[in-house]
Amino acid sequence: MNQKEIYHALTAIVGEDDVTIDPVELLAYSLDASQLKAVPVAVVRPENKEEMSEILKFADENKIPVTPRGAGTSTAGQSIAYNNGILIDLVKMDKILDLNLKDRVVVVQPGVIYGELNKELRKHGYCFPPDPGSAIACTVGGMVGNNASGVRALKYGATVDHVLGLEMVLPGGKIIRTGGRVWKSSSGYNLTRLLVGSEGTLGVFTEIILKITPAPQYTALIMPVFEKFDQGLEAATEIINTGILPSAMEILDDLCLMVMNSILEEKLPQAGAVLFIEVDGNNEEAVKEGAEMVRNICEKVGVKEIIHSTDPERTEELWNLRHTLANLLAKIRGEKMAISSIMDFAVPISQVPEAVKEIKALAAKEQRLMAALGHIGDGNVHFGSAINVEDPKEREAATKFSREAAEIIIKKYDGTITAEHGLGQAKSHLVTLEHGDTLELMRGIKRVFDPNNIMNPMVMGLTEIPKDEYVYMPGAE
Repeated sequence: MNQKEIYHALTAIVGEDDVTIDPVELLAYSLDASQLKAVPVAVVRPENKEEMSEILKFADENKIPVTPRGAGTSTAGQSIAYNNGILIDLVKMDKILDLNLKDRVVVVQPGVIYGELNKELRKHGYCFPPDPGSAIACTVGGMVGNNASGVRALKYGATVDHVLGLEMVLPGGKIIRTGGRVWKSSSGYNLTRLLVGSEGTLGVFTEIILKITPAPQYTALIMPVFEKFDQGLEAATEIINTGILPSAMEILDDLCLMVMNSILEEKLPQAGAVLFIEVDGNNEEAVKEGAEMVRNICEKVGVKEIIHSTDPERTEELWNLRHTLANLLAKIRGEKMAISSIMDFAVPISQVPEAVKEIKALAAKEQRLMAALGHIGDGNVHFGSAINVEDPKEREAATKFSREAAEIIIKKYDGTITAEHGLGQAKSHLVTLEHGDTLELMRGIKRVFDPNNIMNPMVMGLTEIPKDEYVYMPGAE
């Protein structure tokens, strides 16, 4: 079908106001937070599951690729409509459908913004706690699609740990429900957990049932500063081994500190590493005791300085900078360019120090300016360096480095190439390193749900394995 035929078919479902084929608008939808690019044939904005069903029925009958999109904050290219496909913008499906405090359950549509949901929940003393870096913009549907997590996953878990049930439209238009409002079940295959993290490859969510968590009444932020990065790694490992469970524990290296200090008026000490450690709870004395235990461990390791912030505005400023650090790291090149696809490796907690040191040594050997940061308490560390994606040599070098690093993480440390960002298109070239023969089983699951392969077909390596992470981008051959 040509573009005009697709346009008329979609407007018959949702109306002219909620379909666009305007070239300028399509260009705006051709990007997400990765460095990839693909222009959709059309963008459609359904308002309910009935319209979604008709859209997927039409697309499946005509074998037109379809990609669901929340806020476009994906760093791995999951929310781009490859192969001249239809992009489904979930912006109009943004309602909180039910909040049941007695059952500790909230039911939402996929377009609800994570930060806005938590504002509403906190009015009642509750929260949905994973807290990804894109919290102010990302949608709950996008979080579920990618099994997102963030700074508070250490204590509270990733998105999958809070999803009780889903309503989803399959290719062809059938509407299914998985799970429900109960907190546990042993009834059949756990399809809900299968669908969480499926990156839009199996269908489109229309309702999400989440369990909600009481919001902690007290928090303390402790920021130990270390002369050497290795000391920060040692302190973080020791804190976990001691049995303390902070709500968050982040590590930032010297490059991250330099970038943050370029923004902050009240600057942090420039050093080899700083830890952001948050202790929370509903007992003020217990929180103070936990903070003191953290302080004692860091002093034994050999801390340069310990900053203990009790000012809510200062604490919020520092956490906001941590959340936006991936974008700010473009400054390490001194050029107006985005950071390359951030590697979000994870390894067993005991292996974190050695794995991080080895990846940093690899970067130094290849003379790659690279920052290290991340949720070190649960073994998830991010590495990234700003590259000029218009330069084929830089793209080639970046792809080579990511493969070398992935081989180390997977083969030597039994880790994963993505702890929270998902595979998308950007990491699909590495998928066989981690999954090997089980990839064919995943492809079989996709064929059951999506026999015509219309759902986000270019992600996760389920259709093809690209040669590198820069296949769909401006200037790529």
